[in-house]
Amino acid sequence: MNQQASNTLEEMRRQMAILQKKLHNETIVNDRLLRESMKHNYASINRYLVLESAIFMPIIVFAFPFIALVFHLSWGPVIAIILLCLAGVIFDYKVSHIKDEAFMTDDLIPTALRLQRAKRLSALQMLVSLPLILLWFVWFIIDFFLSINYDSEDLTSAAWGGLTGGCIGLVCGMIFAIQLYHKQQKTRQQVVDQINDLMAEDTPEI
Repeated sequence: MNQQASNTLEEMRRQMAILQKKLHNETIVNDRLLRESMKHNYASINRYLVLESAIFMPIIVFAFPFIALVFHLSWGPVIAIILLCLAGVIFDYKVSHIKDEAFMTDDLIPTALRLQRAKRLSALQMLVSLPLILLWFVWFIIDFFLSINYDSEDLTSAAWGGLTGGCIGLVCGMIFAIQLYHKQQKTRQQVVDQINDLMAEDTPEI
């Protein structure tokens, strides 16, 4: 092999090494961007969990006992709704909370499995919680009519207003819960798809 051919071969090797390094760096950048995208997408669920425990739950804990005291209701429905909501908050956190670090690990399979598990359990939660809420509301309405003091005209008028507002709130709350459920399930599936895409890129072709 003459000197010119040797130089040409060496130059080709150098160019190939540069190309491989460039492709490797692009892969690292794409990997990082995809992981940041997963964290960003799932952040909405983690934010809701904080909102649920820091705002929604305290409102329920203080509002229903106040209603029971004002209208002289029994404490059974009040304790039941507080326990039901508390169980829901704990369940949501245990099932849906995923730290940002889970999206930055080398092995994303456990994270993908957690997301799939969260999808299944969230669907089960909706099937159980919606009928329970409806049954509780019927119980609350019956107790409301049996416990209220009809001798007080002002109290009765306020009770009817509160009852109407409660019915409207129940309908709006269930619509919100269903929409939120579908949005979170869509987010979980998007992140699972991103993990699958990332794992497919990391799998060498045979």
